[in-house]
Amino acid sequence: MPRSIKVHPDYVDTIRVAVRRNGFPTQRLLAERAGYSLATVKKFLGGKPVDFATFTELCETLNVDWEAIADLGNSVSADASPTSGSPANKSLLHPSDNSLADPPTQQVAESVSPPLPAQTQKRAPQDWGAAVDVSIFYGREQTLEKLETWIVRDRTRLVALGGIGGIGKTTLTAKLSHRIADRFDYLIWRSLKNAPPVQETLKSLLNFFLQQPNITLSGNEIADTLDAQLQQLINCARAHRCLIVLDNVEPLFEEGDRAGTYRAGYEGYSDLFKTIGETDHNSCFIITSRELPKEITLQAGDLQPTRCFQLSGLTEASGQQLIKTIGKLTGTEQEWKRLIQAYSGNPLALKIIAAAVRDFFDGDIASFLALSQEDSLIFGDIRQLLVRQIDRLTPLEKDIMYWLAINREPVAWQRLRSDLVETVPLNKVLQAIDSLERRSLIEKDRSSITQQAVIMDYFTAELIHQIGYEISHQQLDFLRRYALVKASARDYIRQAQIRFILDPVVKQLRESYTSSQSITTALLTGLAKAKEQPRKDGYVGGNILTLLRHLNVDLTGYDFSNLAIWQAYLQGVNLHDVNFTGADLSHSIFNQPFGSIRTMSFSPDGKALATGDTNSEIWLWQTDFSPVSGEIKSHISTLQGHQNWVCSVAFSPDGKRLVSGSADRTIKLWDAQTGACLQTLAGHQNWVMSVAFSPDGERLVSGSADRTIKLWDAQTGACLQTLTGHDHGVWSVAFSPDGKRLVSGSADRTIKLWDVQTGKVVQILRGHEHGVWTVVFSSDGRSLASGSADQTVRVWDVATGECQQILTGHSNWVWVVAFSPDGRSLASGSADQTLRVWDIQSQQCLRVLSGHSNWVWSVAFSPDGQYLTSGSEDRTMRLWELRRGQCLQMLQGSSNWIWSVAFSPDGKTLASGQGNRMVQLWNMPSGETLKTLAGAQNAIWSVTFSPDGKLLASGNEDGNVYLWQLSKAQTENQDDPENGAHRRLQGHTKSIWSVAFDSKGKTIASGSADQSIKLWDVLTGDCLYTLTEHQHWVCSVAFHPQKKLLASGSYDRTLKLWDLELGKCIETWKGHTSGIWCIAFSPTGDFLASGSIDQTIRLWDSRDGSCQQVLTGHENWVMSVAISPDGQWIASGSADHTARLWATDSGELIHTLTGHTNSVWSVAFSPDGQYLASGSDDKTIKLWEVNAGVCVHTLKNKEPYEGMKITGVTGITDSEILTLEQLGAVNLR
Repeated sequence: MPRSIKVHPDYVDTIRVAVRRNGFPTQRLLAERAGYSLATVKKFLGGKPVDFATFTELCETLNVDWEAIADLGNSVSADASPTSGSPANKSLLHPSDNSLADPPTQQVAESVSPPLPAQTQKRAPQDWGAAVDVSIFYGREQTLEKLETWIVRDRTRLVALGGIGGIGKTTLTAKLSHRIADRFDYLIWRSLKNAPPVQETLKSLLNFFLQQPNITLSGNEIADTLDAQLQQLINCARAHRCLIVLDNVEPLFEEGDRAGTYRAGYEGYSDLFKTIGETDHNSCFIITSRELPKEITLQAGDLQPTRCFQLSGLTEASGQQLIKTIGKLTGTEQEWKRLIQAYSGNPLALKIIAAAVRDFFDGDIASFLALSQEDSLIFGDIRQLLVRQIDRLTPLEKDIMYWLAINREPVAWQRLRSDLVETVPLNKVLQAIDSLERRSLIEKDRSSITQQAVIMDYFTAELIHQIGYEISHQQLDFLRRYALVKASARDYIRQAQIRFILDPVVKQLRESYTSSQSITTALLTGLAKAKEQPRKDGYVGGNILTLLRHLNVDLTGYDFSNLAIWQAYLQGVNLHDVNFTGADLSHSIFNQPFGSIRTMSFSPDGKALATGDTNSEIWLWQTDFSPVSGEIKSHISTLQGHQNWVCSVAFSPDGKRLVSGSADRTIKLWDAQTGACLQTLAGHQNWVMSVAFSPDGERLVSGSADRTIKLWDAQTGACLQTLTGHDHGVWSVAFSPDGKRLVSGSADRTIKLWDVQTGKVVQILRGHEHGVWTVVFSSDGRSLASGSADQTVRVWDVATGECQQILTGHSNWVWVVAFSPDGRSLASGSADQTLRVWDIQSQQCLRVLSGHSNWVWSVAFSPDGQYLTSGSEDRTMRLWELRRGQCLQMLQGSSNWIWSVAFSPDGKTLASGQGNRMVQLWNMPSGETLKTLAGAQNAIWSVTFSPDGKLLASGNEDGNVYLWQLSKAQTENQDDPENGAHRRLQGHTKSIWSVAFDSKGKTIASGSADQSIKLWDVLTGDCLYTLTEHQHWVCSVAFHPQKKLLASGSYDRTLKLWDLELGKCIETWKGHTSGIWCIAFSPTGDFLASGSIDQTIRLWDSRDGSCQQVLTGHENWVMSVAISPDGQWIASGSADHTARLWATDSGELIHTLTGHTNSVWSVAFSPDGQYLASGSDDKTIKLWEVNAGVCVHTLKNKEPYEGMKITGVTGITDSEILTLEQLGAVNLR
């Protein structure tokens, strides 16, 4: 059998085609999936010799018959046939098909590649994640055989592989996994090197299973809770034979504590390890760790289904083989033995020391051993060895090693060079990298560099220690040279940097100082010293700002002027009156003033992204997508002109123009380069929900809530045709790729196909059970996809009109769908706060992307199909890498919007619940701010006072109810994570839309997006009841003022009345034609008002449930209703930007209160009934005099950067400076 082998030259092009046809868009992806280095894969694809096992395994990955493409003529072999030099006598296909028995000609290579060599059996699905290359592997045969016996013959459920750092646990496990992979139905490899939270790990595993056609998860989606996710994992492990590797488990444990003690927040892994070890299943889990979890060691035994193996070093023979790969060393048999035994056969130690012997002793082992005896250079501890080796490094080499530890993943040398504070010539950087590789301290391929985990841990620990020392001793060397957190890093890497660098630094400081104030003082002293330094560049300013923020220090008025503030992540933090005058803000990240992203579209060349938001603006972004990375680089410009939400944007085919449709009923054409508005098209009588260019750019189509579709001349702006036929609003329209057809989706549940030339309907597609929010053609025009309020995505055959597929999994409305550029995948965004990526052919969900905390309104594929952007009601825009399903980038919009207002019982205080996670208390009637209640983890949807005014309850997007004891609301302890919250009531699994106290103040009711109502005991915080009969979100709850009854309004279009003594629903009222957003009882409880997405208010007799009146007039969703204390007035707030006052008896509209510039989410009467407060998306609260209907006061929170001084800043663009000014910054230009 040959030891090395290569692809025959005639089949090099064929094998490259196989890469693409097997779904590997890049060589890097193939390398990661197969578990080999990129360099090895490139050698294989380039027709160069590789190890025989590597060759055959890569062929298996590509479903290619290795014998058919192998060039055996020049291979090194003990049994090679003299006639095996050409593959001409081998069939590329399975032996039953000899249609391609001859080698492909040059002409075929240039035009059409031959069919791929086939395997006799389809290879089991495997996801190798970050598994290492094992093409070079020595020894361990007995260990491999023992572990294989445990797993294959004894069918152990859990194998834990322990051993010191560098001993080879990961490499051995990778070799073992390749060796036994064909014994399993599925294989998954996951590294825990960056300590992902347990539910993130579980979601990653379950995402893999979601992609498999033979596996169905319970509920067809990943569960929300840890227990449910564990059950789903075990169900998969029972139903199928799976090999699941969890590599590098040790970061989950607390350093310096008892062995096996989990870091705070990681205790859920204990449940995972217990479950997979104790529960019966058909799979095998392998974990590797320097420190084995105690749950596993307690289960383990020689005859148990859980077993542990402590890995020791290589044998002398294997160690010698490994060393020879580093360089030529010479020595006697005894000298070789002494060298290998001195380092206990540790592979990493041997590679490092072999490089030292080669470089400093000319490869002479005897000389090294002689000096070692004199200078005690031999250590069994890898960390001690690293200390010796690092002492030999140049300053530049040390810089590179620290930056590799900070970056925590393979990084290109160009990016590594840009991290360095000093400007270093390229050749010097490359020389240093080459030197580090020769010392076996780094792992390198052609495009990226990284470190082994044990080396990364060493440099991370040294960095943490040195940073803590410097802060304590007022030194600035490391603080200047290295960033603790890189704001520009991929989002998941930035989170890892917080866990592994920033958190430990803060922990170290807390152990060194007596209080947070003393830490702050030390940091400010360091800041003052930095200002005295002649050099202002580096990371000192950014690091100190990052530390202050992490300590929850109020930064108001701090002075960072004339400093470099590099790599500071400043999204989501208030910087009121902070002085950045003359500062260098390079690579720092700030909030953006955009609203909820309703729509997005890439330019045809992929270099720009347009987004439309609820602030009535269009934002243009510069984007960069390369084969190895993707990034939303910077904000280019903001297009202003619409007077209401921007619902739809689209680029022209040549990318020179942009069209937008708005809730202000207009369409605008823009110059995409200059941002100038070219034309405004009017004619629709309601919201313009969707717009699109024809493929030739000559026409526009628009769909509107007025039930019509209009065709426009894209040059003149003339309306060419109005198409009617839908019974309700048209939510989405699109041209077919050939421009001959139009498709429209409507709230009337139908999809219509129109002939563009005649304007006639040619087909009506029925099947959706609720409104159709989105429709889109595939790139070839043969299929179209639709998303609906029925929570499904459907794929239709355009020619026949038949529904080909129904894709289920979303648990709420599907707002948007988009085809990938190649038409093979489909992405959907939903009100369930997730995105899903589907494989069209198999109908399987490939990925569930979680991270948004509210509805996902918009999605768009990058031009190469490798990335996805999404926009949400949560005011964030995210960039996702689809291969790994990870969020690379998150841009935060403005979050000071007002979602709820409530007066205290004495009328002296007004509370507002806000998108910035704060409850603001205002003095009435002066409007001055009293207190800010912080501690909530997400936006606050609802606030209400207890009847005695001593408590305030808030319902939050994070699924918790917070109770605030107002006399203690502003705690002095800034380290308290709840910062004044009296109690947190936990139990809901999704956002809480509404909270209410009963008349005695003893019970709180909460209504949630999890479709349930919970009743809580105010005194104990216990959940008393859970009411679960609604079929959709429970948007509003209200207690009857005199009886033990509770009313609830839901998006399922019903109101329910609950008897609280019986704990059950006694009546269900129907009448609204869309979701109910708000309800309110009259002071006596005789009637109830409800407001709906159907734009109406209904008044119900609470005794018999009859609808007494329907109030119409609002032109958009009714978001809030309130009834005056005397019962004479009804107030309503709407997404049409108005509040309205109605006479209760007659239903007559008395006042329309205008002045808000965005949706009015909440209205509340003062206890004396003289004033009405309205809270809006425009970030203001307005106080209205009820009788006169006039605004008497406008309250506004500070913008996040209010008063921040940015005159003379550098490192950011002019557009970014304008953005900061929009958020309150002051620039005295």
